[in-house]
Amino acid sequence: MRGTLACYAAVMKTRFAERMAYRTDFFISLIMMLAGDMMLPLITLLIYKSGASFPGWELHEVIMIQAVFTLAKGIAFPFFFGIVWNTLHHVREGTYDILLIKPRGALFMTMISGFDIDDFGRLVSGGVLFGVAISNMPAPGWMQWLQFALLFVFSLTVLFAFSLYLSGLLFKWVGSSRVYDIFDSMTMFGFYPGTIFSRKFQNMFLYVIPIAMIGFLPASALLGRLPDASMAASFICIAFLAAGLAFWHYMLRNYTSAGG
Repeated sequence: MRGTLACYAAVMKTRFAERMAYRTDFFISLIMMLAGDMMLPLITLLIYKSGASFPGWELHEVIMIQAVFTLAKGIAFPFFFGIVWNTLHHVREGTYDILLIKPRGALFMTMISGFDIDDFGRLVSGGVLFGVAISNMPAPGWMQWLQFALLFVFSLTVLFAFSLYLSGLLFKWVGSSRVYDIFDSMTMFGFYPGTIFSRKFQNMFLYVIPIAMIGFLPASALLGRLPDASMAASFICIAFLAAGLAFWHYMLRNYTSAGG
């Protein structure tokens, strides 16, 4: 564990030094990312200001769901979701073999070398939204915070599993950036209260592809509206991650290298 943290610390220091060489570009990138992440909450605000609403949900509750989703992405994208674009780049350029000969595991090297400090902009935007939402609701109790913390860990687990599935595809689906469109299309439903969808969709987002865990369930814990299905969904997240790890290693074994 100490060695892993030391590796991340070294990579973070190097990436930060690289970006500080072009400070203006770095800060513009953060501002653009912050603005982009604020678009959906702004649309939600406009919906409620126009008199419409999501049935059974107040504005601050929907913003809380979107804030938690953005916070999860703000942690996942810098630290491990870079495995997707890193795999895309190296497989397309024929340089993935360099990662395979490193003294660490291929998955760890792919993940750590894909660290992207620019994605911390999502953490900032998520924190702003979270602060706005939490200031407009009753203070959660310690049990609600505990449930939130546990479910938030599972939300990161789901995002890690997604990164494994998408990067695993790239060993065969060489150099296709469309995997990001797949991710955005599938997870867009997680920005909204799960109860506004039909029962079939709710079951799919809870028990098949646990998208509801990324934002809806952790936010529901803070709001005191945690559904009974959350425990079962937690086990599904573990199975989803285990399947993702198995899939990634299977695709790696079938990787034919640049000469294939």
